[in-house]
Amino acid sequence: MLRIFRNINGKHKEKFVDGKEYLLDTKNNNQPAEFESMEDIFKLFKKEGHDITTEQDLMNNGINVEEV
Repeated sequence: MLRIFRNINGKHKEKFVDGKEYLLDTKNNNQPAEFESMEDIFKLFKKEGHDITTEQDLMNNGINVEEV
């Protein structure tokens, strides 16, 4: 499974575990959202109107991906 997050720096860093702000799944008790594939992540961003089609596009927008 994959999770996406932003790195948080500065005074707000201590509010996030390891300085990572995860995309939360509101339908799953606000746990970090998990995706089966990169294609699922790209579909989410496309649905929200963002032109993100590669992992490099995600990184350029400050979004990181980790495997869990």
